[in-house]
Amino acid sequence: MIPDLPIEELARRYNNGAAVPDWQETLLPRWQRESERVRDDAGGLRDVVYGPHERNRLDVFTPAGAPPPHGWPTLVFIHGGYWQRLYKDDWSVIAAPFIANGMAAVILGYTLCPQTTIRGIADEIETAISYVWKAAGGLSVNRDRLALAGHSAGGHLTAWCMTTDWAARGLPATPFVAATAVSGLFDLEPLVPIYLNEALKLDNAEALAMSPAYRTRRVSCEFTAAVGGAELPEFGRQNALLGAAWQDVREWTLPGLNHFSIIDQLTRDDTALFAHVAKALR
Repeated sequence: MIPDLPIEELARRYNNGAAVPDWQETLLPRWQRESERVRDDAGGLRDVVYGPHERNRLDVFTPAGAPPPHGWPTLVFIHGGYWQRLYKDDWSVIAAPFIANGMAAVILGYTLCPQTTIRGIADEIETAISYVWKAAGGLSVNRDRLALAGHSAGGHLTAWCMTTDWAARGLPATPFVAATAVSGLFDLEPLVPIYLNEALKLDNAEALAMSPAYRTRRVSCEFTAAVGGAELPEFGRQNALLGAAWQDVREWTLPGLNHFSIIDQLTRDDTALFAHVAKALR
């Protein structure tokens, strides 16, 4: 559904960079510095190839020492960037609090638009998750203790994975113990008439087809849709829309946080969001 707003106002309600103009000078450089440290210091494997394309790579971050007999309980994280920006290496910092608390983290990379489509990205994410599950032993990952999370476009892809027929890929119908979509987009139709679609190249039919809110949920694990209380209004509406469309969704608004400051809730182990995601893995 496209809200009945002037195009300029609709575009403003999705322009997170304009709403938080200093994030690329303040938050992103810090995350990148901390990510470099994590990439240097943590155990695990880097740039594991899961598919045929250049960005079809993932990183596995593990605690020091020998893994448990069945592997480490593991968060799989999908980064954001409106499907058209950023890279997995920017988000290694997400792994830091998990490895510090005896868990692993897998950070997924994927091809960006316009080099591919959102449908193409969704297929890559499904392929990456299938690879992690099937190669779990070699990755020191416990495939029976996988949690999924993603931010922004990664939140969309996290919700998409709740609609995937995983059995068709040789996995259990529910391959996750829990999933958390942070600041996600679940109805893509409002993006069709605004600036974001220059790279996404969606028409209305494809936007609706790729919208988790209008798809049947297949995966039965605990699912949380979290959003910051200081985000742009469309992100709160998107969160509520998914909560209304699906059963058994925990809708969670984190007061005072914007579209970027909410990410720090997963880079530290003293936050409610970290505690929530980690609880399913403990």
